[in-house]
Amino acid sequence: MRGLEPADPRQVGGYRLLARIGSGGMGTVYFGRSAGGRPVAVKVLHPSFVADPAFRSRFRREVTAARTVGGGFSAPLLDADPDADVPWLVTEFLPAVSLRDAGVLPVEAVWPLAAGIAEALVSVHRAGIAHLDLKPANVLLTADGPRVIDFGIARAMDASTVTHAGVFAGSPGFMSPEQVAGRDAGPASDIFSLGSTLVYAVTGAEPYGDGTPYAKMYRIQHHPPLLEGVTDERLRVLIANLMVPDPAARPTAAQLTGYLASLQANPSSAWLPAPLLAEIQRRAIEAENPPAEIAATAPKNVSRRALLYGGIGAVAAAGVAAIPVVLGLRSALAPKPSPSKKPLTQPYVTRTPSTPATTDLEFTFTGKVTLTSITITINGRATTEKNRKLPWRKVIQVPQGKHGTYAVHYSYTAGELAYRVLIGGIQIATGSAGSTNGDTLDFQGDFDG
Repeated sequence: MRGLEPADPRQVGGYRLLARIGSGGMGTVYFGRSAGGRPVAVKVLHPSFVADPAFRSRFRREVTAARTVGGGFSAPLLDADPDADVPWLVTEFLPAVSLRDAGVLPVEAVWPLAAGIAEALVSVHRAGIAHLDLKPANVLLTADGPRVIDFGIARAMDASTVTHAGVFAGSPGFMSPEQVAGRDAGPASDIFSLGSTLVYAVTGAEPYGDGTPYAKMYRIQHHPPLLEGVTDERLRVLIANLMVPDPAARPTAAQLTGYLASLQANPSSAWLPAPLLAEIQRRAIEAENPPAEIAATAPKNVSRRALLYGGIGAVAAAGVAAIPVVLGLRSALAPKPSPSKKPLTQPYVTRTPSTPATTDLEFTFTGKVTLTSITITINGRATTEKNRKLPWRKVIQVPQGKHGTYAVHYSYTAGELAYRVLIGGIQIATGSAGSTNGDTLDFQGDFDG
């Protein structure tokens, strides 16, 4: 957590805001308390999106999905007002460490992890929703079991697909083959992503290796996952069954929970290694004494960099799309786990953030139209430009070697256009659009700097 900044609201709805948790592509998440003193996480839509009907509609869908999903292994939505002047939603605050930042887990912890995620997916799928962005960053480890968060991409199963050629909804490295190919993706896609997530939990590495998003997506379509690091044979067999290319051949979430229940793989108060449980307890204590507000004259360069470009997820905030969270002891700029990383044996230690090297994140638009408005949001920081004739190019510096998210919302005049996104000169996304009357569209994705 970090203290509130001078421009931050102090109250939203009936909830008192006490500290910042993080900021993502669509909104800022605050730690707060209800009128009765209950600790909560409050997500507020970024001011730059408030007047945008497309983003309001996406926020409304996010709220609907979060309200629909129940169960003990997902984050409960407590309150929301998607039609407010500044839309907001409130979820239960849970001290936690994200799976992405937890280090390699021992096999005995991965079984209850799998059982908890599978049970969460049963609730999600039973509600008629597919999550479509299950990954380590969207799994929080709490003392009483894992929680699945972030329904920013989730869709109703009877809706049209959210992935199509050139526009990727999901996280490269954890997407299913059908998502990568732009085909209709549903509950079976979540099962594949669960397999990928379990590989990461037990090895500290993604199942299709490192590299650019496009390289990962190519491997997902054409190569089997890398399971050599999964040394437990029974777990390796389970993951292989979850990650078969044919969606129809994968087990359902309900079938998976039945199998895991037969192994008595239920989460308990001691399901995590002691250092992780100690860190979770430390965060619970921190929530009892949030950091003080930041004075208007206080320097912000280091803390803002840490806030925007990394962190440890520690709030069960359903529908928070790729929101980096910094809660104190672990540097937001700490490196990602690698295959050689050893299981966690020591508590987290304080590290001083350093200025990272940067690389170019480039957005290029071509065609014979005018961009009447374009907003590019990188890890929660939005920039808007007006009336840009094509061709048009925008280059933004991002930290090298760090994971991040981008979102692009644009309006254009009648005609056709094409766009592409590059990171370090390597293309990671491309697409096109056309309309006789002009249109307003958006796309988003992940990148590794």
